[in-house]
Amino acid sequence: MPSAVVLEGGMWPEADEDRLDDELIIVERLSVPVDLAQLDVVLTIRRPSLLLVKSSLEYVDARLLKLSMVHGVEVLVLARPAYGLLGTVRLRRLGGLPWLCLRLPVRDRGRALVRRTTELVLIVLAAPMVVPLVLLISLVACRGGHPFYVQNRVGEGGRIIRLVKFRTMYVGAERETGPVLAAADDPRVTPVGRLLRRTRLDELPQLWNVLRGEMSLVGPRPERPEFVRQFRCLPDYDLRHAIRPGLTGIAQLTHGYRASAQQKIRCDLLYLNCRSLRFDLRLLLLTLRDLVRGFPHG
Repeated sequence: MPSAVVLEGGMWPEADEDRLDDELIIVERLSVPVDLAQLDVVLTIRRPSLLLVKSSLEYVDARLLKLSMVHGVEVLVLARPAYGLLGTVRLRRLGGLPWLCLRLPVRDRGRALVRRTTELVLIVLAAPMVVPLVLLISLVACRGGHPFYVQNRVGEGGRIIRLVKFRTMYVGAERETGPVLAAADDPRVTPVGRLLRRTRLDELPQLWNVLRGEMSLVGPRPERPEFVRQFRCLPDYDLRHAIRPGLTGIAQLTHGYRASAQQKIRCDLLYLNCRSLRFDLRLLLLTLRDLVRGFPHG
């Protein structure tokens, strides 16, 4: 029977009780945030094969994953409803609960080259449809101001990128308020801009950022520097800058503009630990589906 260490605390009431003892030898139950030195001792002495995280994904950082890798321990985190986007490939069931298998993100030049090539091929294949659509939207959105809007965002490694998108707000909308996070019912948005946001077509010009290698088709959405400085107090927020930001991602598909900073970082950490070309293609297909039906999450 496999042995396991369980990290628990702050989860849903229905997950408080489990039947893990029926299927596993539970050698230790620790509370989060876990003391890594204490965990190191437990893993060294008890030598479990599994580390089960019954808490929020925000408590699973690179240090914990590296420590688990050193001890040869597989990390599983209790799955949430949003994780259904992953399909069943990386899901396991233990103690009557669903678990997601995590892995340490590694830089692989071969995989990076395949991912980059795939993105460029997809953009070239979509060009005959995208280019006329961009021209049409430009003609409509140019009424009352320039159709394009360029904004500083934080990209991979914390570098500033110049993100391009269609203008969806009235000219000078932030002149008095300063930077304000986007919301589902934002009064600053024009009628045309509301439609563009609803269909996410305002993000189309960012294909230029993808071509420049500043963004990927899938990844964490890049935030403005003002908000990054504000959100850095969240656990492991800067981990989302370990990879290139994307046009679409888990947070956009599950929460839309209603996503809080905490929800975004949980989704970004999930993607960081589960990203693959196959997963990216799945998220792109889900994005196309929502593009057709109008992004039900706003």
